[in-house]
Amino acid sequence: MELNEIINKLEVMRKRKNKYVILAISCIFIIMPVTTVASFIADTLGAIIGFVGVMVLMIVFLKLAGRDTNEYKRMYKENFVVGILNEVFDNVTYKYNSGLPEQDVRQFGLVKMGNRYSSEDYLKGSYNGIGFEQAEVTIKYDKNSDDTQLRFKGRMIAFDFPFKEVKSVQVFSKSFHYRDTPKVSGVMQSVEMENTDFNKRFDVLAADPVDAFYVLTPQFMERVDFLKEKYMHVGMNFQGNKLYVGIWTSGDAFDGDTTRTVNLLDEKATIMKDVRVITDIIDVLGMMRDKEENM
Repeated sequence: MELNEIINKLEVMRKRKNKYVILAISCIFIIMPVTTVASFIADTLGAIIGFVGVMVLMIVFLKLAGRDTNEYKRMYKENFVVGILNEVFDNVTYKYNSGLPEQDVRQFGLVKMGNRYSSEDYLKGSYNGIGFEQAEVTIKYDKNSDDTQLRFKGRMIAFDFPFKEVKSVQVFSKSFHYRDTPKVSGVMQSVEMENTDFNKRFDVLAADPVDAFYVLTPQFMERVDFLKEKYMHVGMNFQGNKLYVGIWTSGDAFDGDTTRTVNLLDEKATIMKDVRVITDIIDVLGMMRDKEENM
């Protein structure tokens, strides 16, 4: 399929999806009140029939909008995201309908798990010789039918950290809630870094404080600060020969924006923003690896 044809199809789906959403909203704010009032004037049975009929119509519109949204995302990712990922990363495996298994995220040692879990946009690859895998993850805890606690929504990323093995070093922005403590030997200790401004914005815990000063180099702390300024809620855990990262995000990575027309330059810039979350961290890890190899 030619690129122009793909863009045209995406535009048709985008407009149709937005039309269905508007019609669904109209059911709530326009059609339903009018139908209900008119039905009450006639009789109670008419009111019930009118109410149920409008509710069914609204559900149909929302389902149609959801169908177009899912098809839009599929076509967008297959034709725009996959190509850019293969340009930037090596050995790419990308499965937009699959995610990280719940038991894997539990091992990240970042967030207390709940009783509802979902994940998508699984991506595995390597960049500058450092491997990683990531996915979008949502973790919720239903206390009861009326009380749902959102514990995490964003990206979970695991990076290879093969050049030194550490027991556990956790770094959390002050606003990162529902933290989990990894099960490691010894007691996690609070560590004050030499950078006092960093200490004001982050909590650092380590099984061995020496490891904290090794992995949290000035360059790496700058990168963590950058992520916090962009996303606010950031958690990290160096454990064994891995670095696990959790970043809260308001939107989903690599999803097309159905509120605007597709523009190739805009799409590439948007996708690269999501890519740079990975490459920025790996660039700093690469510096640490090179330093270690030269010692």
